[in-house]
Amino acid sequence: MKQRFITSIFIVLAVALAIGAKFLPLNLGDYVFDVFILCLTYVASFEMCNLLEKTNKPLNKILAVFYSVFNYGVLLIFLNFVPYQNLIFVQLLMLVLYFIIAVFTETISKKENPIKSSFNTLLACFYPAFLFTMFLFINHIDKFAGINHLSVILILLVIAITFLTDTCAYLVGRTIKGPKLAPKISPQKTISGSIGGLLGGDGGAMLVFALVKNVPNLSIMLTQFSISWWHFLLVGLFGSILGQMGDLLESLIKRKAGVKDSGNIFPGHGGMLDRIDAMIFVVTFVSIFAVILIA
Repeated sequence: MKQRFITSIFIVLAVALAIGAKFLPLNLGDYVFDVFILCLTYVASFEMCNLLEKTNKPLNKILAVFYSVFNYGVLLIFLNFVPYQNLIFVQLLMLVLYFIIAVFTETISKKENPIKSSFNTLLACFYPAFLFTMFLFINHIDKFAGINHLSVILILLVIAITFLTDTCAYLVGRTIKGPKLAPKISPQKTISGSIGGLLGGDGGAMLVFALVKNVPNLSIMLTQFSISWWHFLLVGLFGSILGQMGDLLESLIKRKAGVKDSGNIFPGHGGMLDRIDAMIFVVTFVSIFAVILIA
């Protein structure tokens, strides 16, 4: 328990420093945060490759692990001359290109089944790398929206929804218990805990709304984009649902791989993928919300 607590403190400090770096001058903080996300994605991708290999799915681990760097390069290249709303489609096209590269690489390497291996590689590129690097997408939204620190608000929204969903689900489920949510996938999760998680996700979103509303330099965003409290409430609700689905998905993958944790990089907490499994889907949903926001 002590080791778990110490690791939790380390995680919180690392995240706080990465967000705090966003306030560095000359947009340096944006690139510091980019590097932070790329490091998380690299480790999570490596763990995902290991899980797939344990389920006897051949893949090109090198291509899968370095996809996040490729995706970031694409984002930086197109960031200045492609409309913000089209950046996701550009990245999807590049994902297809990456699949073609994988097929070519596996073919010349004379793999037994290059198409199957390439599809497994694509899967590892898409989850977690493509989805989680949506953080990079919202990290550079400020200049498109014309509002300083909008990216910080969106990042805080993702973290608040994920953290409070997870925390409230754990506390409510442990206290009330009751019927299991998905006993064959994750025996510890209960329906009561899931409902508690939904309330926690909404609570996290409303805390961010209160912050925006009470900071003059940020409250202009609410007027400019005609955003009300119920928009945040809906984002918190659906974000929490998707986050819990992401948690269950990773539990299913680990069960098929026959392991308890995706890795051991965080003593007492497991692997990187264990820490960001819910956040992967929350940040994807918030990114879509951001596109709609500035459309």
